Parts: sequence; C-alpha cells; structure tokens
Amino acid sequence: MDQADNLRLRLVDRPPVVEAPPEPLRVIAVTSGKGGVGKTNMSANLAALAARAGKRVLILDADLGLANVDIIFGVKPMHHIGDLLQPGVSAMDVLIEAAPNIHILPAGSGVQRLTELDRKEKLRLVAALDGLEDHFDLVIIDSGAGIGDNVLFFVGMAQEVVLVLSPEPTSLVDAYAVVKVLSQQAGIRNFAVVINPVVDEMPARDMFQKLSTVTGRFLTAKLRHLGYVPRDENVHRAVMAQRPVVDLFPMAPASRAIVDVATRLFSEPAPQILEGGMKMMWQRLMREAEVPRKDGNHA
Repeated sequence: MDQADNLRLRLVDRPPVVEAPPEPLRVIAVTSGKGGVGKTNMSANLAALAARAGKRVLILDADLGLANVDIIFGVKPMHHIGDLLQPGVSAMDVLIEAAPNIHILPAGSGVQRLTELDRKEKLRLVAALDGLEDHFDLVIIDSGAGIGDNVLFFVGMAQEVVLVLSPEPTSLVDAYAVVKVLSQQAGIRNFAVVINPVVDEMPARDMFQKLSTVTGRFLTAKLRHLGYVPRDENVHRAVMAQRPVVDLFPMAPASRAIVDVATRLFSEPAPQILEGGMKMMWQRLMREAEVPRKDGNHA
C-alpha cells in the first residue's frame, strides 16, 4: 500500500465535515414616536458595533425626505433611494460605503415627493431591495418618526423593532401611538425599548414602566427594556465630527451604554418567522399588484 492509498483510507475513515448553515439575514428597524430622540444616532452606533464584530451591515435610511444617516458617517451620497424608482437603477448603484463593513442605502434630504409613496412605488422598492440579502448579514432600518404610511411600510419589513423615546410626556404619548399602530396595522408584536437621553437608570426605568403599563392595559404588544443612554456631551461632539460615538469616544458613558444595549439586542437570536415582516410585506404588495414574483410564482 503506497502513501496515496494511506491518505485515501484516512479520508474515508474521517467523519464528514458538516458546515453550519449561514445565519439568516437579520432585519432590525429603529423607530420613534417623535423626532429628536436620538433614533438615527442609535441606528448608526448599533451598525458600528455590529460591523466591529464582523457583520456586513446595511443601514437603510428610511426617513425619506429628511435623511441624515450619511451625515453621522461623514459621507456624501451621489444617489438616494428615490433613484430606485427610475428604470435601470439597482440598489447596488445607490449603495455607498460609509465605513468598513457598513454600507448605507441613503434617502433623499429635502425630496418632498418621497414622503408619500404610492403602492406601485413601494412595490418597485421591495423588488429592488430583494436582491440585497446575499450581500449583508444585518439590515438596520432607520425609519422616520411617527405613524405615517412610510413608517408602517419600512418598519413592517423588519423582524425586530427598537423603539427609542426620551423621558418626556410627549415622547411617552407618541411612543404609545407607535406601538398601537405598528402592532395593529403592521403585525409587530415585540418591541425593544431604549430611553435616551436620561440622567441615570431610575428615570429610564420609570419611563419604561409607564409605557409598559399603558400598552399592557390596552394592547397585545410585548415590550422589553433594552436599556438607556445617559446624557453625554460626547454624543454631540461625535455628531459634529461626523463619527459614531462608539468609534470616536469608546470609553464615554454613552458609548458604554450603547454597547450594553447592543449586547442585549444581539445576544438573542433573530426571530426565524417574520411576524408581518419583509415576507408578509412582499406577499401583500404582490397580491395587491396582482403580478408574478421574480421566481414566476404568485405570492
């Protein structure tokens, strides 16, 4: 028996290598009831932390007409998501690299026509986005604030929703409205809540308890306290420098708090069944449009 025969025998005796299947695409929407609560900052910093962990991240700026994710990263897009409504433009044409492992699908700033998409336009966007899942491990949808139709559309694509609110009565009322509308009209059942910014943990716990009490009384949605971000001047400094605070000031109080939020968020596996997520949105749009899917089958 020669050396080649010995090698073949060892390979035959060795148990086959079973490769783990790739993790499914994770889609997280970050939303809020009112503007100015740090929603976009949260999206950008969660993306930065996920990219640091080796994930290929896409940030979909869904605040159409008032986009600013690109500003946080200091990049200047040549195109925006509205260009996907034009013939011959693909999502890959619009994507811009913001940082290693992070790409942005930017929205247009000051483009009023994007604030009210009709059904046909939504269908074209879904079709354009459908091919991106092979290029990314995580999609973070930075939605607009409030309960508008675009918010319902984009947040409805996600598996998970992070709800950001500030410790103010108006933010509490608006956050409740978001949970109500998204749970009743978009099928979202679970919300992870972040309070930003607060002095310390006590007001954050108090705010979460108030929101949880009122939603538990009137709605079927479930809330979990993901964490809080303390008031920190370094956040403002990072915005002015056009960098995520976790990158520019990694030891700042806000950065450490966002790391805690990200750890809790990413430590749990992504839901395997989308409750009103991208599959449902795709099927509903296709059914309404009464057109065949790309694979030739009807939804």
